[in-house]
Amino acid sequence: MIGPEHALLHDQRRAEYVAASDSEALAAALQLSRVEGIIPALESAHAVAEAIPPRARRRGQDVFSSTCPAAATRISTSIARTFPEIDQP
Repeated sequence: MIGPEHALLHDQRRAEYVAASDSEALAAALQLSRVEGIIPALESAHAVAEAIPPRARRRGQDVFSSTCPAAATRISTSIARTFPEIDQP
């Protein structure tokens, strides 16, 4: 369920909402951590999965925006279990 502001943006075709599976999110998290050194939380990794080609369906001037909140103290347990090669701080 989404809130009224997101519903309005969707109805105005100013926002698009998509889904990614957990396996797609984990693969995206691994790629982001290897390429950029950013280890996203599993929730953020779902958004990252949409941003990484070939899944990205951006056209021309379209913009993709997402946030990756910092996991200050530890890596997501799911990500750490799946990718033991990522060192926890």
